[in-house]
Amino acid sequence: MKVGAEVSKRFVTNVGGTLAGFVGTAVIGYTLGEEGLGSYAIFLSLQMLLAAAVSFGLYNTVTKLVSAGGNRARHYTSGVLFVLGGTAVSAVVAVTLRGRIDRVIGVDGALLLPLGVLTYGLFRLTGAFLEGEGRVALAGLVENSRYLVIVAIQLVLLLGLEWGVRGLIWGLVAGQFVTFLVAYAYARVVPARPSRALFSEFVDFSKFAYLQTMSSQLFKHADYVLLGAFVGPGAAGIYKVSFTVTEAAMLFSAALSRVSFPEFSRLTAEERAEKVRNLLGKATSYAGLFALPALAGGAVVGNDLLATLFGVDPGTVVLPVLGTVGQGNVLVVLLALANLANGFRSSFESYFLGTDRPQVAAASSVLLILVYGAVFYPLVRAFDAAGLAVTTTLAFAVSVAYLVHRLDYPIPGEALRDIATQVAAALVMAVVVVVVTGLLGGAAGPVRLAAVLTVGAATYFASLVTLNERIRNDAVWVLRDLAAERGGGS
Repeated sequence: MKVGAEVSKRFVTNVGGTLAGFVGTAVIGYTLGEEGLGSYAIFLSLQMLLAAAVSFGLYNTVTKLVSAGGNRARHYTSGVLFVLGGTAVSAVVAVTLRGRIDRVIGVDGALLLPLGVLTYGLFRLTGAFLEGEGRVALAGLVENSRYLVIVAIQLVLLLGLEWGVRGLIWGLVAGQFVTFLVAYAYARVVPARPSRALFSEFVDFSKFAYLQTMSSQLFKHADYVLLGAFVGPGAAGIYKVSFTVTEAAMLFSAALSRVSFPEFSRLTAEERAEKVRNLLGKATSYAGLFALPALAGGAVVGNDLLATLFGVDPGTVVLPVLGTVGQGNVLVVLLALANLANGFRSSFESYFLGTDRPQVAAASSVLLILVYGAVFYPLVRAFDAAGLAVTTTLAFAVSVAYLVHRLDYPIPGEALRDIATQVAAALVMAVVVVVVTGLLGGAAGPVRLAAVLTVGAATYFASLVTLNERIRNDAVWVLRDLAAERGGGS
């Protein structure tokens, strides 16, 4: 597998999914306001956290075992049994805590959670199976297409039938089920009865992958639930649009992690240690490729970005030393930092999971959860949404530090120089954005915002390829691989 080409193809599909999410979030924001957007974000987060809690590390386990070859149909069937069992558990939780869950969401949605868990589990399981077979770009295409399907159904229910937040929830469930059907059509796996030995092997790996799955969900979803419980749906709505913006910073690192995990597993099975080391260096070099410019740009135009794209008023927040600053600027910067840390963490965890050391990834996940749990309450009480963003950033930074400590060898100097180049390019971009924003009299409004973002992005990538020959050469080789694949397929 040509890793650079696969990462690029996965990245393109991630961009498509994110654009669909942007459109959906913008329409919801303008139609229902931050309260309605926050209620939907809380339901989605509860679904994802509950799905992670009852999945027992299922998806990474399926990818790992399928990539090793043999008994693939039986591994898939084991996964289906896990999903069905997890759905039953989620139904008990939803019925038992129905009143409390509905109060946090702000609408009657608790009884729909099991349907969300089931449909998400089935489509995610099938995507993990495709990744294990090495069809990572295809899995990414199917997975990100779900955003298009979900948003299309939601817009019909929201704008056409005026179902409000419940229409968004039903659109989510229906879209996930349609995506599962599409993914299964590509997988073409015929379920086979799992043996007891295979089931035991499944559990042995999944108990470590489980902690990694749970900790990763803290980043995307626990924040909304906590904000809904302690502050309210409005704060969750502002946080949602801030995360939607910074989620673009995760696209490349997410693609890198998804592609590198089965590749680490394959190379380890073939005992190609030098290839493993080279792949780890590349993964480290590019984990923060998009998070750094998001951080630099968000510091300058964060509030204008959220107000223009999503029709919300981010307001201001009072912070120590800095005083009163735009809440959008603060949230975008902090969540970009969290994305940066999460990008490195995903790459390192893919390395440890792929090289048959899930215990290390599990330990880093436990550390992340402990730090998050220890500091979130006082920070949220003091600074609301900004405090929770600080919590997330700190927890992921500590987790990354532990993973770096457990690496078998130091991060290569070439990778460190690549990262330094990205930092320098982001600083150049920030200066240019400040100048352009000043000349335009601000960045609010579609035309001015588009101009600022276009100039900023062009400055960052031009600086990057100018300053670093290795990055420039890698870009050329990836383009050649993509061209060769396209020519071979025509």
